[in-house]
Amino acid sequence: MQIRFKEFFFLSNLLSFSRVILVIPMAFLIAANTDTGNIVLLILAIIAGSTDILDGYISRKRHQVTELGIILDPICDKIAMAVIFTSLILYRSFPLPLIVFFLYRDLLIIISGSALIRVTQKPMMANVWGKANTLIFGLIALDFLILVKNPYTNILIGLGYLSLLISSISYGVTGLRLITKNKLIRFSVWLAIIIPALLIYYFLSDFNFFL
Repeated sequence: MQIRFKEFFFLSNLLSFSRVILVIPMAFLIAANTDTGNIVLLILAIIAGSTDILDGYISRKRHQVTELGIILDPICDKIAMAVIFTSLILYRSFPLPLIVFFLYRDLLIIISGSALIRVTQKPMMANVWGKANTLIFGLIALDFLILVKNPYTNILIGLGYLSLLISSISYGVTGLRLITKNKLIRFSVWLAIIIPALLIYYFLSDFNFFL
């Protein structure tokens, strides 16, 4: 994998970086929870979401699709979402189990992505299930950011759990197939993934999984 210094200053990569910067004021506004602050929060959320769409479009349009960008985009997404959801847990009664499983899945993706780079020298590409998961979690976050309680909130949360499961399996199958052909190793890795997930579920069983 080759990364050139000038790639950090490509517009698409700067847009990815901007999402991490934007979540700093967003976290403060979530904690403040004022009417004016929530309006500003909504505007910042729309801007952050727009950068997630624009960075990929611009990189393709300018023929600046790089391995740095492939890595940077999801990492910035994960940092931004982790900060936002942690703030929502602390200040707006967001379901703790959902973000814990979200962070667990992302930790596994980072570990498997690092292993894949070591083996193939190429980063793991985001797939349709990963993008669907990001979209669903974005809608859930928006629901909590603007404090609109509606009958669809728990449906969105349920879709969040489902998308986590499907995207985890999808990335796991793809990553393991590329990393090793040994079925015993694959089986062992799946056990190492599933057992902690069951333990997390057990330790979080006293918390509300929905509103």
